[in-house]
Amino acid sequence: MLLTLSLLTSPVVGFAAEADGSCGGLTFDHGRLTTGRPLAPGGPQTEACLREVAEAVKARPAIRSLTVAAKLPDAERLEGKGLAVAKAAAEVLVSAGLPRTRVSFVAPPGVPNTPGQLQLAYVERPAQPAVARIRKASGQVSVGPDEAQLKPRAVGDSLYAGDLVVTGRDGRAELSLADGSGVHLSPGSAVRLGLLELTAERQRKVLLELVRGTVETEAAPGGAGSVFEVRTRGAVAGVRGTRFRVVQQEDGTSRVETLEGKVALGVVERGSVDVGAGQGSRAKPAQAPEAPRALLAAPVLEQPRGGVYPKAPAFVWQAVPGAKTYRVEVATSADFAGDVEVHESATPGLKGVTPGAGKWFWRVLAVDADGFVGFPSKIFSFDVSG
Repeated sequence: MLLTLSLLTSPVVGFAAEADGSCGGLTFDHGRLTTGRPLAPGGPQTEACLREVAEAVKARPAIRSLTVAAKLPDAERLEGKGLAVAKAAAEVLVSAGLPRTRVSFVAPPGVPNTPGQLQLAYVERPAQPAVARIRKASGQVSVGPDEAQLKPRAVGDSLYAGDLVVTGRDGRAELSLADGSGVHLSPGSAVRLGLLELTAERQRKVLLELVRGTVETEAAPGGAGSVFEVRTRGAVAGVRGTRFRVVQQEDGTSRVETLEGKVALGVVERGSVDVGAGQGSRAKPAQAPEAPRALLAAPVLEQPRGGVYPKAPAFVWQAVPGAKTYRVEVATSADFAGDVEVHESATPGLKGVTPGAGKWFWRVLAVDADGFVGFPSKIFSFDVSG
């Protein structure tokens, strides 16, 4: 597999719904908009939630209509109260900025012996095909046409060409592209989704622009003539079925760490180098790419390797030659796509990490003096009982 990079002279133009808030979270799932807590027929809390719903719907231009259903006990519904409650809720949505032509209201029969509540349904007719979907997210994840118009987004949301996906300092996101590839955004990263075309012969053309931060890409195999590019301010990465990391540094340096496959890193009029699996290189603006260096080996974890503890135990692993620091990741899931705590340690051990009760997974990556991140260790789990 071959990945080619060449420096560009022009700069690149430059997402999970909140779990809290008045609604207790919002979930968009195949036409049904669900709130985190039951939506009462009226009251200040309901009105605040409906305004939150309106903002979330405005951020999703593919949603063409929203219907409010007031499901009240039959005695109230048959007196006309159901339709009045639904209409009042619709008016709150309109006053919050949704076009009246996109909002409707109904009063279907309620569920016997169940308190009255509002339910929401939507119709999504994308003006253009989705190029990706948010598969997993944690922390602050936002999407918008540019940095000034970002809105929080949720797991399951569709993404379209031109969308800018941004993770906050505590945010992580995993995107599932329409061609079957996966893109993982680290905290503090921004990626613009470009063109994504697929043909019946599995030929594909994919373009991503890394504005800042770090992404790790798992490019799915494509047919003959396929193109998969990840661009930074200084480089273009043409990918064919490989796994690698790309880092856009603040000073314009582009760094590549190849985990699987092969990379040809080239700078216009400055030459190129091949970066094979297990190697890294970087290209500074207007300078020849550096000779490939070996990525640091995966650390060997010593403890904990299972077990139940009243509080988080001390982490211990074997030293890796050439490591300046170690990155310790503690997560609630073994794929490290959900909530992840990241800690730095200058020595092969770490104390004082305080995850709460539950099951935890941990791994360690060694980092050299120039910031190149090595291979991740094996993953072990432990339980905290207290």
